[in-house]
Amino acid sequence: MKFLLNTQEERCRMEVYNEYLRKIPQLLEQLEAVEKMYEKAVMEEKMLETKNDDNSRALYADRLARTKAQCKARADDIREQARLIFALKAQIENESSALRKLIG
Repeated sequence: MKFLLNTQEERCRMEVYNEYLRKIPQLLEQLEAVEKMYEKAVMEEKMLETKNDDNSRALYADRLARTKAQCKARADDIREQARLIFALKAQIENESSALRKLIG
């Protein structure tokens, strides 16, 4: 029998590859949660438009604006992390003799 994972480097490469495979769905779930939070803030801003101008409304509008800004920043960060993970995953796929043999 010929071993695919016959070096320590190849075994380490597979461990890292598996971590990437687990990280991708986690990042997508985080992105979905952040996007939902952003959409809710947008919806609430529209709802506030019909309310009287008072201090409470202004404070709430400020909070919603901060929430939207935080969501945008977090979504950008998650997307950048995902791009990096996909690039690193592709690099391992190109470098790994075991994966090349398995993929065909």
